[in-house]
Amino acid sequence: MKKLAVIMFCLSVILSAKSFAAGISDLEDLSLSANAYWNGSDLEGSYSATDSFVSGAASLNNFYAYDAGFMFSSWGGFAYSNSTDTVTTGLAGQYNAIAGSGQGGSENYAVGYCNLFAEGQPAITFSTAQVVSGAFFSNTNYAYYSMLNGDAFAKKFGGDSGDETDWLLLTITGKDADGNTAGTVDFYLADFRFADNADDYIVDDWAEVDLSSLETVKTLEFSMTSSDSSAWGMNTPAYFAMDTLNVTGDFENLSLVAESFWNGSALDGSYTATDQFTSGMASYNNYYAYDKDWDFHSWSGFAYTNSQDTTATGLDGQYMAIAGGGAKGSANYAIGYCNAYAPAQPEVTFDEIQTVLGAYFTNTNYAYYSMLNGDGFAKKFEAGDWFKLTITGKDASGAETGSIDFLLADGVEIIDIWTWVDLSSLGEIKTIAFSLTSSDSDPVYGMNTPAYFAIDSINDPEQENENPDQDDNNDPLGCFIGVSGMGMQF
Repeated sequence: MKKLAVIMFCLSVILSAKSFAAGISDLEDLSLSANAYWNGSDLEGSYSATDSFVSGAASLNNFYAYDAGFMFSSWGGFAYSNSTDTVTTGLAGQYNAIAGSGQGGSENYAVGYCNLFAEGQPAITFSTAQVVSGAFFSNTNYAYYSMLNGDAFAKKFGGDSGDETDWLLLTITGKDADGNTAGTVDFYLADFRFADNADDYIVDDWAEVDLSSLETVKTLEFSMTSSDSSAWGMNTPAYFAMDTLNVTGDFENLSLVAESFWNGSALDGSYTATDQFTSGMASYNNYYAYDKDWDFHSWSGFAYTNSQDTTATGLDGQYMAIAGGGAKGSANYAIGYCNAYAPAQPEVTFDEIQTVLGAYFTNTNYAYYSMLNGDGFAKKFEAGDWFKLTITGKDASGAETGSIDFLLADGVEIIDIWTWVDLSSLGEIKTIAFSLTSSDSDPVYGMNTPAYFAIDSINDPEQENENPDQDDNNDPLGCFIGVSGMGMQF
């Protein structure tokens, strides 16, 4: 079992902008009046209810019990809130994030309550199994002030001297579609175990926690433990706040045998097919045509592959990234082919409108060796030649929000590694469309350069600059602009 102890995460806290990564769930699609919450209650009579609420592609469980005769209510699992109050203490502060708003200044956030007497513990179920790259967590007012000052049920963390080694731990467990545990991640919402008391902290802002080590999961389950516990369980209030679950479209959820690809083909008869495949919360279009009588086939849009071959040339290299595998050493990646004769060009469509952080791009073997050496259709590149990928964002109505140009080749400088391209300037988008142009083109028949590119890891929260020659702008061989949080110690 994989286990990652996240000790403060250097507390990588984002203090301003909402996370750029694609949100599986940011709770902003839930309606509340000002400074309100939903906890599963409608107070209509005596009942015990199992419920859930949905944000994006995530379903968050909720358990609520109410007895009208005794005027007693209890809940567990998840609630959601938009409270901005950071001063209320005790039980009245259970629905308040101590950060004072949602992550990045947004309105809504979720509150998890690990009520041992509820029918279940907090859990999130996704519509499809996927790699969750991370989420943001903070304390609630109730837990924060209890640890800071102590209360009638729980101790002040650190004790009067500050020397007592207290802690509050949130454990996040990933489970696959069969319910098997994929791994766990630990995050300390408070930690007073340091030799120097000045290093002790209670989280009071949103902290991003990396969950990618859990790999492909269908469900996340949450539990809490504390140094301040008794035979009845935790004395520390068992609450946490959560916002902005993120996902990376890295194609690792797609199954392939070694050194193979999928291009939409079934090869079982004459047909023209429009298809798609999904990774993370993004769908990639595909068009495939095959005529069995003529044994002729053609495709466009996107394919996916796991080839590591960097030597195959010509058409044999169309499904191969010249980088030799996926970005950051991963197995799978996608190939985009701008086939001018297909019904449409490569497009990525997201489940929700969002700001896209970026993606990795490189050349395919086919395009790379054609530009490097020339071939029967295209010239060898020289000074003044170029091969350009244009990435266009579109909103939900199909209107363009902007475009970004990335040079896959500039003269004799030809991209041969995975290169991060910042796409955040496209703004809030529903779709990304891709097109290719080249200096080596025919006025009638179009491009001579093979119209292919490789793409991986859309919205990777931990971009790596794999090209030492890159700088921090969208220059021809650059395009790495990272987004990072500010480090804060409490």
